[in-house]
Formats: sequence, structure tokens, C-alpha cells
Amino acid sequence: MDPVDIFLSNFQASLANESFRKLTLGKFRGHLGGLEHVYVRSVALKDGIRLSFVSRFPDHDLTQNHLIPDGVAMVRDWLGKASLAATLYTGDQHHQLLFNRRGEPRITSGPAEPVEVQQQHDREKSRLIRDETFLKYLGVLDPAGKPRTQMSDKYRQIHHFVELLAPPLRTLPNCQELSVVDMGSGKGYLTFAIYAFLKQEGFKVEIVGIERRRALVDLCNSVAGRCEFGDLRFEVGEISTARLGSVDMVVALHACDTATDDALYRAITANAQLIFVAPCCHQELRPQLAAPAALAPLFMHGIQTDRMAEAITDALRCMYLDASGYLTRVQEFIALEHTAKNLLIIAAKNPKTVDHDLLFRNALAFQEQFGITRQRLGDLLRPK
Repeated sequence: MDPVDIFLSNFQASLANESFRKLTLGKFRGHLGGLEHVYVRSVALKDGIRLSFVSRFPDHDLTQNHLIPDGVAMVRDWLGKASLAATLYTGDQHHQLLFNRRGEPRITSGPAEPVEVQQQHDREKSRLIRDETFLKYLGVLDPAGKPRTQMSDKYRQIHHFVELLAPPLRTLPNCQELSVVDMGSGKGYLTFAIYAFLKQEGFKVEIVGIERRRALVDLCNSVAGRCEFGDLRFEVGEISTARLGSVDMVVALHACDTATDDALYRAITANAQLIFVAPCCHQELRPQLAAPAALAPLFMHGIQTDRMAEAITDALRCMYLDASGYLTRVQEFIALEHTAKNLLIIAAKNPKTVDHDLLFRNALAFQEQFGITRQRLGDLLRPK
């Protein structure tokens, strides 16, 4: 049976037996190329059950409700044409449908992720940010302070990021003056969260969000003004060329392809104490890869090669960070339910002296094993 037919059959069956939890669609192209993701849930309205489609664009969200047959037909029309990735979550399983570069579909299935149960009375205890007013202005919370239905994933992501941020920051002297730059800040959700957390922890902080889209910069500066966040501002700029003086912490979340390397290089040359990056769109190494004979089975299929390209890219980034005097670690940032680009690289200044030349040579030798002649971060760091 065709993988697309299997996926759609599972989708319709979950709607019929009421086990449907969520459907996510991504990798859009063609007339939907401006979309980042579409999230589909069922909602109970006065005139019956509907499928709610939340279309996430770079600078806004659009919510539309459809009759179930119409919603299913839309998904059917998009798969393999406008959308090349879809994940279905039911009560007991999840199914992922991916299309390769030749348009061939592949479906994988597995057990469902545990459902997160939140009790209203302990919500405030479990969140590190105490004042969430800024999330109302950004549209994440409703006027009553509750997460909007279509923004519940974003709400959890914001707080999870702060949980990851907190331990490294708490190793710094309290009340220290901190300069922070968020490179590619987008709509500023996490930039505002960082500012709010640092201020409540007693730091004297100045944060700048760098974003190339003027409309988002204007929006974020307006929200910062309404929140009276006097030491938070947003500027129009590109990651590779934006002004970056002395800075203590650099953040770059989901900067596409080599823009992540540009952010890392800018952080290294600015001598940042802490670096947080979530890589995205690993495209640079994929066409260069040549499998070592002993590892050839790991490169037999396109999807394997794609994943190896991602793993090798991020391994090299960590090796070049280590060679530049940092201690690095990699961990999950966002659950796979929300995005496949779910790794967070955290780097902190290494207090010990290391042999930088040796570590740099080790990184070069590692990349040469795979036939890689160009890697953006390594090329930028290499002595001219």
C-alpha cells in the first residue's frame, strides 16, 4: 500500500475513533513556500467538530477552521506536492511521512509520546519566569494569562528554553552586568524570555535582538516599550554583518544553514562567555559527503545521508568550538513533535588551557575523512 494512503488512512481512522491528537505539516514549497509549519487540531465549536489549521508564517499566524472532510481533502492535496513532511499524533501512536528529493514517500511509526498533564494550581511553581506579561503582548497568552490554544506549543518551548538557560547562567556572579545578543531574533519570544528571566535573577542586562525583517523589529520594539523593558532593543541587520562589540552571551536559534556558523564565529571572535545555538537546514555538507569505506552502510539511502550530514555538521561545530576554547554539549531543545530541528548546542568558556592547534587539526582530520573540503565555521576560523 502506498505510504501516503497509509498515512491518510491512519489520519481518518484517528478522527473516526476520536484518538486524533495533532497533525503537523512542514517543508512547504510552491504556492505555500512562505509557510513554516501548519498545525492541525480538532476543535469543538457551537456548530460541531472542526479541524483547526494554524498556519505559521515568519511574522504571523493564521487560523482557519474547516469541516472534517474538507480538512482531510486539503491535507491529501498538499502531501507530496506543497508539503514534503507530515507527522500524525494519535492516542497511542505517531506516524511520520517524509518525501525525499525524488518525491518518493516513506512512512515510519512508533509509540505516542506521553501526554503532558498540567495541573492549574501548580503552574506558577513549575515556571521559572514569574512575570509573563510580555507573552500577552506577543499573543502567546490571552488576556486572562492562559496560553492560547494555537500557542500552547510555543509557550512550552519558551519555558523549556529558559530551563536550559538557567543552569549555565547561575554559575555567573549574581548582579553581573551582562551583554546579550540574539542573532536572528524573529518575533522575539525567546529574546523577551531571556530578558525577563535575567532581570528577575538580579542581573544588570542589556539585550539586542538582530533581525533582518523590519516589520518584526518594529513589532518587538513596540512590545519592549509597552513592557517598559528599557535595556532590550531590536535592530535590523544580518547575522554576518551586524555590529557586535563586546558581548557576554550569544543566542542564535534556527538560523538557516551556514548562518548558524556565522553566528558561532561572531560569538567566538567577540569572546562570548556563553553561546546557545539551535542549528537548522544543514545543507552545506550534504553534496560534499563521501562515505568512508567502513561506514558505507550508513550512507546507503538518502534519508540516512541527510541525517549523517546533520550529525557531522554539528559534530564539527562542536569540535571547532572546543578548539576555540569552549566546552560544548548538545541536547534536545524541542520535542520532535514540534520540529525535527531539535538540537541545542551550548558552549561555555573553558577555564582550562587547551592545545588549540591540536584540537583544530583534529577537527580538520575528522572532516577530511568524509571528503569535506568546505565547512563554514572551520573556514572562518582557519588562519588566513
